Amino acid sequence: MTRIENRREDILVSVCFSDLPSDPETFAALRALADRLDARFRFREIIVVADADTHEAYFPLVQAVANLRLLAVQPGCGYYDKRIVAAEEAIGDVVLLTRSEDIGFLDPVAMVERAVAGNRAILGVRPAPALARKGLWAPVTVLGRMTGFKVGPRDLQTIALPRTMLNQLLAHPNPDLALRFPPRDPRFPLAFLEAAPGIAQSRGSTLLQRVQLVQKLLIHLAPALLSVVTITAALLALLGVAFVIYVLGAWVLVDELAPGWLTTSMMLSLTACFLGVSILGLSLGLQQIIARQDQGTLGNLAREVNRIDLFGQVASDLNVDHDSLPPQPAPRPMETSDVRQRG
Repeated sequence: MTRIENRREDILVSVCFSDLPSDPETFAALRALADRLDARFRFREIIVVADADTHEAYFPLVQAVANLRLLAVQPGCGYYDKRIVAAEEAIGDVVLLTRSEDIGFLDPVAMVERAVAGNRAILGVRPAPALARKGLWAPVTVLGRMTGFKVGPRDLQTIALPRTMLNQLLAHPNPDLALRFPPRDPRFPLAFLEAAPGIAQSRGSTLLQRVQLVQKLLIHLAPALLSVVTITAALLALLGVAFVIYVLGAWVLVDELAPGWLTTSMMLSLTACFLGVSILGLSLGLQQIIARQDQGTLGNLAREVNRIDLFGQVASDLNVDHDSLPPQPAPRPMETSDVRQRG
């Protein structure tokens, strides 16, 4: 068994593709990527997710690239659902979720190395966009900040995640959204790696996919909106109570009131009190339900340090690492006289 110098043997790397084109150019690029990973990491796997009705087109790739796993999903499975499948099936210590359009402009080895060294997620980003593109993305960026996600015009769909952080994202109520837009959370450290100039704008995402992502961001805006509703309902209830006190005071102190004013004002004040208290109770109840569901979403485990070396233990038990063992002399043939003496 030949050893390659400067090749890491302490981690298993998983590279996942959820929408890989089945053309010869892409297959050649993937073979080059596999060679590049093999030059640095001894243990790696490549995961390709494809529809069950078209997965046979990837059989030549499975035969050409070692340690490649082809996962066939039901037809009609969405792009982001495929990303979840790939992330769940990956067994690596570091998982790189990427696309064929991005991988040629990024350094996957550097992303994995930085993710391991800093125990943080590494997100690929485009070079600085034009001012007009920033302006178009401004509403979505603000929406992402309000919902707790990192959303920006430079973000690519390539991200390297240590195993612990990947498990946190998969445990999110919306893992497809969390894998696309990393959460803004101090428990989720995030760094960036800029892509080489010349990377094209995203063509893989359809308008429907983008609308669905914006819709999910709006859904995650619910806690912030409920906070505003809670404050507004509390103010409405207080104003209703103050109006009731004002109406009662006018009824006691004023000798003559306009016909119908007392009953109309009392009904309005009681209606304001009822609506304020009702909306306040509903919003507080919904906030409690959301808080229970989101409690501990990212978890508190930051990293794991151990001395487990399963690969080395298996190699030692099976005696397959011949380079580390000195040659043993052949045993001396047993003669007949020796057998008689032992008998």
